[in-house]
Amino acid sequence: MAKKILILLLAIALVLPVAVSCNKSGGNDPGKDTSKTTDTAGTGEVENDFAEIDEYVADLADSTDTNGYSFTYIGRESDNFPKEDREIGDIQSDAVYYRQRDLVDIFGIEWEPYVTPGGETTAEQVINEVTAGGDSYDLVYGNVITVSQALFNAGVIRRVDTLDQIDLEREWWVQSLRDTYSIKDKLFFLRGYATVESFQDTDCVLFNKTVASMFPEISEEELYNLAREGKWTIDEMQRIASFVPENPTGTAIYRYGNGNAVGLLFSSGLKITNFDEEGAPYIVDALPVEFLDLSQITTGMFSDDSQTPNWDYRKDESKVSKYKVDEDYDWFRDNKALFFFAGSGDAIYLRQYDVTFGILPMPKGSATQSQYYSYANPWGSGTLTIPKTTANIDVTATITEAMGALSQKYVKTAYYDMLLRGQSIFDMESRDMLDIVFSTVVYDMVDIYSGGDVNQWGPLMQDLSYDMTLDNTSITSDWKSNAKITKFTIKNIVNIADRQD
Repeated sequence: MAKKILILLLAIALVLPVAVSCNKSGGNDPGKDTSKTTDTAGTGEVENDFAEIDEYVADLADSTDTNGYSFTYIGRESDNFPKEDREIGDIQSDAVYYRQRDLVDIFGIEWEPYVTPGGETTAEQVINEVTAGGDSYDLVYGNVITVSQALFNAGVIRRVDTLDQIDLEREWWVQSLRDTYSIKDKLFFLRGYATVESFQDTDCVLFNKTVASMFPEISEEELYNLAREGKWTIDEMQRIASFVPENPTGTAIYRYGNGNAVGLLFSSGLKITNFDEEGAPYIVDALPVEFLDLSQITTGMFSDDSQTPNWDYRKDESKVSKYKVDEDYDWFRDNKALFFFAGSGDAIYLRQYDVTFGILPMPKGSATQSQYYSYANPWGSGTLTIPKTTANIDVTATITEAMGALSQKYVKTAYYDMLLRGQSIFDMESRDMLDIVFSTVVYDMVDIYSGGDVNQWGPLMQDLSYDMTLDNTSITSDWKSNAKITKFTIKNIVNIADRQD
C-alpha cells in the first residue's frame, strides 16, 4: 500500500522570512519509503504518485544483469552531483543523492561520479578517452554548447533514439527532443528531469512588487489576470512599464532591469532553425521580416539607457563604471527596476535578498498567439550523452533510463515542487504562473550549430542578440553574412550524423 508524506510547500514559502536561505530542507526525503505525496488544492500539499515509477525502475533492474557494474558519470561540478555522498540538509544536493542511492541499491552497481572543473575539461577528457579507444565513461553530463556540441562534432557519442531501454515518450525526457534536436531523424542528446538545470534555465519574467506598489496605475492583479487569460503580450508589458517614468540620470527606477531580446524572439513563437523534408536542419538566407520587426521593438526598450541599464560590450563599456553595479540583477534586487528577464532559477537565488517579486511567463508576441513559449537557455541547461565506447551499452542505457525516472521522483519533486513552487514564491498566483512557464518550454537546434567556443555563442547568435538588444541598424547584413557561415556548420553536422549508425 502506498504511503503518504505531506510536503507543506506554501506553508514553507509564506512563513519563512524574505531573506531565507532556499537550500535548507532539514534532510527531508520526498521519496524514501513512500510512493505518493499529496497535493490538495488550497492546502499547499503536492501530489505525485510514485508507485508506477518504483515499479518501472524495478522492472528495469530485472531486465538486465547490472550487479557489480561500475557506472561512471562524468561532468562539470554542478547541482547535478550531490555535494556530499550523504544527506546534508540541502534540498538539491539531497535529491540528487537519493537518486544516486537508489540506483546503487536497486541495480547493485558501483556509482563512480567523476567531477571536472568545467565543461571544456569534460569534453576534452571524453574526446581523448574515446579517441584512444578507452571505455572509462558511461554517461556524460554537460550543457549544450560547451559539452554536447563538442562531443558531437568530434564524433565520439552514439545515437540514443535507437536504444530500446530508453523510452523517449516517458515524462522524464523532454517530449520535443525528437523534433528539436534530431538530425535526419537521428538523436544524440538527452534532456529532461535527469539534469537539475532543466528547472533553472527556462525563461520567465519577474516583477518587483515594491516598485509596482509605488505606481498606482500598476496592479498585481491585472498582471496575473493578463497572464492567466492569455493576454500577456509585449505590448501589454510595455504599456505597464510606461507607468514608470524614464530614468535618464540612472539614479531612479528603471522599467527593465536587463534585456533579453533572444528570449522575446522565442517567446513570440519565432524560430531560427527549420527542417527540410529529410529532417535536416537549415536556416533561411534572408533575415525573416518578423525578426526585423521585433528588433525595432526590443532595441527601443533595451538600448534606451533611460529604460534599461544595459551596457554596450562591443564598446568595452563597463557596467561597473557606467552604472555603479556589477551584476544584471542588482537593479531589480535593490528595488530599482520593475521587470527582470530571468531564468526560473533566479527566483530561488533572489529569495536571499530583501526583494519581493511575482513571477510571470515570457510575454507573447501578440494576443493572437495561441500559447506562451519559454526558451530554455543553452548555457546551463544540461544534456546527457553516451560515449561510443561505453563498456556495456545495455547496462548504460538501462541505468540512464532509471536515472531519468528516479529524477522525476526526487529531483523534480525537490526542485520544482519544493524550491520553485514552494520557497521561491511570495503568492499563490506565482505557482500558477510557473505552471504556465513550464507548460511549453522551447529549444532550438541553433544551440548546436551556432559554432561558438566554450565561452560564447557563435557569430550568428552573438550578432543577433546584440542587434536585437542594442543596435539593429546592421541586423539585416549581419544575418546575411552569418547565414553563409552557419550553413557550412550545418552541412558538417549533417555529414557527421550521416556517418552514424
